[in-house]
Amino acid sequence: MIPEVLRRSRFRLVYFGMAVSLLGDASLLLVPAILAKSLTGSDAAAGLTLFFFTVPLCFSPCFGYLIDRVDRRRLLVVTCLLSGISLTPLIAVTGQGTVWLVYPVSAAMGCSYAVIFSALGGLLKAILPEHLLAEANGALQTTRQGLRLFGPLLGVGVYTGFGIGALVLFDMITFLVAAGVFAMLPAPRPLSPVSPAPPGRWREEFWAGARHLCADPPLRRAALALCLMFALAGATESLIFAVIEHGLARSPEFTAFTSTAMGLGAIAGGLRSSTVIARRGELFAIGAGIGLYGMAVICWMVPSEAVVLVAMMVAGAGLTLEGVARTTLVQRRSPGHLVGRVSTAFESLIGFAQLSSLLAGAVLVSLVDYRVLLAVVGLTVCGAGAYALRARRW
Repeated sequence: MIPEVLRRSRFRLVYFGMAVSLLGDASLLLVPAILAKSLTGSDAAAGLTLFFFTVPLCFSPCFGYLIDRVDRRRLLVVTCLLSGISLTPLIAVTGQGTVWLVYPVSAAMGCSYAVIFSALGGLLKAILPEHLLAEANGALQTTRQGLRLFGPLLGVGVYTGFGIGALVLFDMITFLVAAGVFAMLPAPRPLSPVSPAPPGRWREEFWAGARHLCADPPLRRAALALCLMFALAGATESLIFAVIEHGLARSPEFTAFTSTAMGLGAIAGGLRSSTVIARRGELFAIGAGIGLYGMAVICWMVPSEAVVLVAMMVAGAGLTLEGVARTTLVQRRSPGHLVGRVSTAFESLIGFAQLSSLLAGAVLVSLVDYRVLLAVVGLTVCGAGAYALRARRW
């Protein structure tokens, strides 16, 4: 049986456009880090690509102001075109003297990610009835996670087989196709956001999303729970390597299996998320997703490959469940002209929390027993999930 949301022609266009652009994103995911590592031999140089990708998310309210002031359909078209163009510096990366070019490209991809997903959130609110938002977000997240399973492998395969030029060309084509699909969307009145900002009121307009986030009780509770989660969860990016090396006595290449397990769990979480949200509400789904991730981190302490892989599947399901619920909650609790700013304010808070824990985890993992860190992270994240679960349904 075809889900109701997929029977709507405008959503099918949005879905296909997003899928094609995500294929470009996913295929490029690992290549900047591989380029930096292969040309410099430095793990830090490779890790900096993730840092530069994440930094724009911390300043995403700047994008939110733009998203809410222009036609979101046209913004998606322009963003996809600019995303394709921004990849061209990678062709010039040929040695250590030019390796710095991978960092602005990573930052540009971070900007693209922030704009596309926040603009999509506002666009879906404009073209779909409220009862279909969770189903639509679940379908998009499931596709996103599925593409992340084979997209990086495809990108690495094209890069190693045909060179960076071929990969850049492939990604530019995906963004061009996505732009064409978004351009095919009709532009009815709901897609035109709001009138221009009143003169002299730009500060109030800029912070309107953050004020709404703080003033709305369900959004505020979700934001506090997720900030607490990501303030520690970022450390797991470093801790998983300690788990693999010391707990499982395996080489770092075992991350291919843990990443695959997490991706499979994420797909399962995306497929079930709309049902959980429909029955119990967004805050329950956010709390349950956070709690599942916390319990999975605790299970990483068990020195068993089977347990760790199952835990990675649970972690993937939990992250996708909370992600779908968070997006749906923002769409449902925010006026149409504020969705972009509320969404990017959310992303900014989480980005700052995640960056802090990424840096802290990289330092602490060499100073403190990884099992102690796993216990602290897991229990705290479970506490954050319980905080969200305690809320009544709005």
